[in-house]
Amino acid sequence: MSHSHEQPHLEIEDHEDPDGWATWAIGIGGAFLMITTVAIACGIYYRAVTTEAFDKSVNIRYEQRDMVRDAQHAVLLESAHWVIEHDEASGERTTRLVLPIHDAMDIIAGNAK
Repeated sequence: MSHSHEQPHLEIEDHEDPDGWATWAIGIGGAFLMITTVAIACGIYYRAVTTEAFDKSVNIRYEQRDMVRDAQHAVLLESAHWVIEHDEASGERTTRLVLPIHDAMDIIAGNAK
C-alpha cells in the first residue's frame, strides 16, 4: 500500500503497559460473568428437565389411565375363569383365577384386544 507524498507520515508512539490492577479486574470480572452465565444456563436446563419428568411421571392423565385399566380388565374378564378346588385332607376350599399365558403376555405387552 503506497502513501502519497503529500500526507505526513504518522509514527506510532510508544505506550506504556496497561495498568496491572485494571487487567486483573477485567480478568476476574470476565471469569465471574462467565461462571454466572453457565450456572444460570444449567439452572434453566435442569429446571426444564425436572418439570418435564414431573409431568411425565406424576401428572398422568387420569382418563387415559382409567381407560387402559378398563381395557385390561375387560380382557381379563373375557379370557380368565375361576377354578374352585377342594382339598379333602385339610378340608380347605381354594379359589384361583386362571388366565391363559398367551393372554397374560398380550396384556403385559399392551396388545389387549
